[in-house]
Amino acid sequence: MHRIEFVRRHPRAVDLALAVTMLAAMCAVGGLYRPPVHRPFDAVAYLLTGLICLPLGARRVHPMPVLLATSAAYLVYAAQGYLPGLHFWGPVLAFYSLAAAKPRWPTAVGAVVTAVVVLSSGIALHAPLFAAVAEAVAVTAVAWGLGGVGRRLADWNELLAEATERLRCDQARRIERALTQERLRIARELHDVVAHHMSMISMQAGLAGYVFDTDPPTARAAVDTIGGTSREALAEMRRLLVLLRESDVAGGDGEPEPAPGLDRLAALVARARAGGVEVGLETSGDLESLPSGLQLTVYRVVQEALTNAVKHAGPALVAIGVHRGPHAVTATIRNGPGSPVRDGESGEYGLLGMRERAKLYGGTVTAGPRPDGGFAVELALPLT
Repeated sequence: MHRIEFVRRHPRAVDLALAVTMLAAMCAVGGLYRPPVHRPFDAVAYLLTGLICLPLGARRVHPMPVLLATSAAYLVYAAQGYLPGLHFWGPVLAFYSLAAAKPRWPTAVGAVVTAVVVLSSGIALHAPLFAAVAEAVAVTAVAWGLGGVGRRLADWNELLAEATERLRCDQARRIERALTQERLRIARELHDVVAHHMSMISMQAGLAGYVFDTDPPTARAAVDTIGGTSREALAEMRRLLVLLRESDVAGGDGEPEPAPGLDRLAALVARARAGGVEVGLETSGDLESLPSGLQLTVYRVVQEALTNAVKHAGPALVAIGVHRGPHAVTATIRNGPGSPVRDGESGEYGLLGMRERAKLYGGTVTAGPRPDGGFAVELALPLT
């Protein structure tokens, strides 16, 4: 794998190393093998051999000039009467690079040049003419075919690299989208916890301060409610922190409390009643067997709607109905005449969070003023 990676990243260095290796091999064969019918391998032969091999270091960048240069050097080498040996493989390699990089017509011109080189090699070896022609045609055709295969492989590798880059970008976008959704989920949880509990604490604190001197039992009950509400808020905040940092659970602090379910609706209503709000709760159907995620969604929507009713509807009666049917779970929160949630107020974010929660389960949330002047929030979650 390391060798393949080096070849991919440093093709020029690989080509130069190949050129030097071929130069050494050709010089070794020419210097050791000296048939009497050929000219001795002298200094001119070494020079011409260098002119045949060294241009191959640039065969990927300038394939046609390299082919012409090596072919010209080889033809001069053969014309001087030297032993062809391995020398004609220099132009053949250059032609392969041309076929792998250029379209058909430049490659055809290079094929003619290469065929002439190989034919001259056969003639220099005193081979029969038909054998020299057959060798020239065969070698040129094979080099052309291999070059075409190399070109197609290069095209496929380029397409694969582009596809890999697109996949990497898509994965980065999916990760960013998942992080954004997780941040939104955490923001919704924090909003639901802080908005509801702080509203209750603020209301009870105001009540306690108002009756502190005139009605001590009521003030004490309000303070007790503040303590219970703050402890519940801290417990839910701790649950969120443990979800964000799971190592806290393994650190010995104990398991976090489970997410709120529909079994805690009664406690939610009791806190609102302790704050002086008349709240009626009506449930039907088997709610306890619902999935925990679905129960949390219904609970948070009821909690947010009740918080908005407490903040905006004054002393009006709030009616909560949660029902499980054969195909859907519905929750309705209605309050009497009061101030509905308007754009720009804190409730706008709460309504948005309710709709996002319902959308996760394929449900819907509708909210708006009632004909009698009150406000209604209706949630519908399919069970399929």
